[in-house]
Amino acid sequence: MKKRGQSKAQVSMEFLLVVGFAFLMTVPLIIIFYQQSQSINTEVSASQVDKVASEIRDAADEVYYMGSPSKKTITVFMPEGIKGVNVGGNRILFLIDSPNGDYDIVKWTATNLTGSLMNYSGIHHVSAESYFNTSLNSTCVRISDVSQ
Repeated sequence: MKKRGQSKAQVSMEFLLVVGFAFLMTVPLIIIFYQQSQSINTEVSASQVDKVASEIRDAADEVYYMGSPSKKTITVFMPEGIKGVNVGGNRILFLIDSPNGDYDIVKWTATNLTGSLMNYSGIHHVSAESYFNTSLNSTCVRISDVSQ
C-alpha cells in the first residue's frame, strides 16, 4: 500500500529528470550555434574586406591608366577586425584579426602605390591620385584617407 505523499515525490522527481535532460540537450545546441555565428561573422567580414580591397585596387588602376594628375575618391565601409592596412609596392594588404588567427587579404595593382590608410572600422573616403615619380621615372598612385 502506497502512502499519499510518495506519489507526489515521484512526480516531482520525474519532472526534474525531464527538465534536466532537456537542459543537457540544449547546452550543446547553444554552443554549436555560438561557434557557427562566429564563423559566419568572420566570413562576412572577410568578404567585406575583399570588396573594399578590390574597390581601392580598381580606383588605383583607373587613375594610373588615365595618367598624371588624375584623382578619384571612393567611399568604402571597413568592417571590424582590421588590424592594419599596408599600401606599398604594387599591393594593398589588409591584416585581419579572426577567432581562428590572423590572416591577410592582398590585392595586386598595375602600378606602384604609396600612402596609407587608417584601420578603424566604419566609413572611409579613400583618395587615389596618380603622380609622376621622378626618381622611378614612372607614374605612381598615392592612396590616402580623405579627411572630412
